[in-house]
Amino acid sequence: MNHAAVAALLIAAAFAAAPLPSGAQNGTFPFFKCNAKTPYNFPGVSRSYNNGTYCGTLVVTPLNNASDPCANADLRKIEVNINPACDVKNTIVKATINGVPTAVSPSFFVPAGAPEGSYALRLTQLGLDQGNDGDNICITLSAKTPGAANACTKLESLCQAPPGAPPGTCVAALVDTTLRCCAVTEVRPTGVTPARPPPRLTCAYLRPRATPAATPISGSAPGGCQYAADLLKKPILAEIAAVGAVLDERVTPFSNCSNFCWAFNSSAEGAKMQEWAVNLVTKLRLETIGYETKYKCYPWLIGYQMDVIFGGYGIYPNIPPGDINADANIDAPINVSSIVCTPDLTTMTYPKCTCNTTVRNTRFGVQNWVHSYPGRKPTTTLYCFTVRVVNATDPTSPCGRTETLFKAEIWGDDKQRQKLKGIAIQPVGAKNFTYRAPSWGAPGDQTIKVSQLNWTPEQADGSKICLELDSNTNLDSFCMFGLKTCWINFFDESLACCPLYPASSLEKLFQDFA
Repeated sequence: MNHAAVAALLIAAAFAAAPLPSGAQNGTFPFFKCNAKTPYNFPGVSRSYNNGTYCGTLVVTPLNNASDPCANADLRKIEVNINPACDVKNTIVKATINGVPTAVSPSFFVPAGAPEGSYALRLTQLGLDQGNDGDNICITLSAKTPGAANACTKLESLCQAPPGAPPGTCVAALVDTTLRCCAVTEVRPTGVTPARPPPRLTCAYLRPRATPAATPISGSAPGGCQYAADLLKKPILAEIAAVGAVLDERVTPFSNCSNFCWAFNSSAEGAKMQEWAVNLVTKLRLETIGYETKYKCYPWLIGYQMDVIFGGYGIYPNIPPGDINADANIDAPINVSSIVCTPDLTTMTYPKCTCNTTVRNTRFGVQNWVHSYPGRKPTTTLYCFTVRVVNATDPTSPCGRTETLFKAEIWGDDKQRQKLKGIAIQPVGAKNFTYRAPSWGAPGDQTIKVSQLNWTPEQADGSKICLELDSNTNLDSFCMFGLKTCWINFFDESLACCPLYPASSLEKLFQDFA
């Protein structure tokens, strides 16, 4: 990926600054009351590159009066007055802070109360405070259509220079979260400075990808994002240290959900880890779906493949090249790249009855996760399945036409019958749980029965079916499968249709599998 695309946008930085009077009520930028009072500025030497990138260093100067309402102001957003001749629809602006793309992409907008034809550029949700003194802030300008005449790829065409100021002079408003602490700054370019190019991010991505055999993952799994990021972060940082790869000190390695990013000092440093990265994507392709477990697959990933990718910074699945490039779909051996998470259930002895257990053969399914809640006593815990209504694979079949969830059955340990203290149900619309005495199948069937539900799809979608267990056991030991997973059937009135689903306990799930 070229440096322009990665480095992203300045803010009004590359310049020497001078405060301007407020333009609150006289139709001048920023077209709202700006009190010219904030600890933030962009003075000093700026850095401008020939690739459309402009960078500056944020300077924080505490206000003299510590009791001033703006003394502790943050810096939430920066707005820049835009040249009306700029074709904003054909101009792309990206921004980084210390090499990390801003949480929200910059955007052009029409300021309220501005003269006709006016535009401004907004960089918002910056999340900066007075601890960010010295941060390197950059913008990168590029055209959506290469060669477009009015695209603003330089400050001279982007910014509306004040009267008498040289082209490329920008007027920027630095604003806090309350919108009360604001300063308008005139910033003037200081020319092109030969310097290091902006940092080039390299990232590793770990994402499940559904195949036609997958049931969509439903319900949130707290800790899942951190678990995925740590699976990448730990071996990557260890290998960086092992091979002595030099990182770009301007970028602090960071994690988002399911990905981990950093920057090498040069492409040559990244090349030191290329072969290792290919081996890692192959290894993680298997490990992350549970291929090395007894059942060859984690139940919450049935029907999924795990994408493991090294590349540049992008939005999955559109990953640009980075200083390391590896993809389990391409670089792993064919016997690995083609693997779909498919459990080996040859040793599974449930259910005992004869019925059609195919998933989605009726409209009744379950969320992937079992949630725990306090029981009726301090010594008990509720483990709750959340029912959901799904699209039946064949809605015209006898099973697919089912409109009633008649009963449910759960695979549990006969030897722990005394530890099941009750069954709680809560259809949609009910304010509270209704408790029932435990009901088991014949000894040896390992079956807990939740009979006479008779729920309509409206009652079932989001309803709960819970096991109240003594606190000296838990779902992992009480259920017969392992991997913190229970299996539950949903029966129609004919008892011929009983789709069977796994659901996994969230209690320390990802910590235990890390």
